[in-house]
Amino acid sequence: MYPSLFCSNSVSPQMDLTMSCSSLSLLFLIFSLHIHFLVPASGYFPPHEDCVPHRCGDQEISYPFRHIEQPNYCGYPGYELSCDGDNLTLSMESLEYRVIHMNMSTRILEVERMDLSEDLCLGAPLNTILNFSLFDYTSSDLNYTLFYGCELPAIVPYWFYCHTHGHGYFAPHVDSPIPLPDPCNFGILVPILRSEAPGPLLPSKDDGHNATIREVLNEGFEITWIANTSQCENCTKSGGRCGYDWKRYRFNCFCPDGAYSPNCNGTRVPGSFPSSTSALLSLVCGFQLTKAVQLEGLQGIPFPLLVNWKTTRSCP
Repeated sequence: MYPSLFCSNSVSPQMDLTMSCSSLSLLFLIFSLHIHFLVPASGYFPPHEDCVPHRCGDQEISYPFRHIEQPNYCGYPGYELSCDGDNLTLSMESLEYRVIHMNMSTRILEVERMDLSEDLCLGAPLNTILNFSLFDYTSSDLNYTLFYGCELPAIVPYWFYCHTHGHGYFAPHVDSPIPLPDPCNFGILVPILRSEAPGPLLPSKDDGHNATIREVLNEGFEITWIANTSQCENCTKSGGRCGYDWKRYRFNCFCPDGAYSPNCNGTRVPGSFPSSTSALLSLVCGFQLTKAVQLEGLQGIPFPLLVNWKTTRSCP
């Protein structure tokens, strides 16, 4: 039964929510306004708004990727990106990568290891290892190795020095299983672009080639994503946002009034459309709380009463 608009302002001691009858009356009034004026005929489908492409500097995060703060359904599982200032970053296998460039048409990311971008002298050296269920290398890549803690041979093309590890050098990686150059302590795999491969020999410098090697590594290398994004373009053209159905494990096209497959002109996905109940609940759980604030002066109801009710109930 709806609360009377003219009932008393007494508060029941059994109520664990700080709410007067006047507050209930106000909520009933707002619900009525919501039904008649605030809910458009086409409904409101949150995923369509949540999955707007996210800008980061001069790049854009869009499906199959999602910004890490967006809901999971905005991207394919495993493809999360962060934005650090104007830098797009990818976390994978305990390493952080800066995304130098993203090409949606070729499905290629150009990335560089952030731990090597300023200093070759790593505290905890790790090989560059991809998650091959998500990404793979491209034909533009070459595998090189950074060797640390070495006694340098007579001729070393690119050598460097670290206070923590001593001398080291940068050389092409040999795929066959051979031992580390004696007596180097360890080596780490670092892919580079084939076009940036250093020449065979360089004159030795007193301070080594730390800066030159960093320049090569800072150009990054290429990785291609595995996820199928073939349906996304048509979804976008039809007015939808590309997303992922975690219940059915497949692509979804989020349209203004619900989810469809494969695009907004296709088949409706069952259970994805807003009901009148969810529309009413969104009143106090979401953006339409501002309507209550605007009515405060007219009704004479202290705003904190409404805030207490809103923040203590659970939202769908």
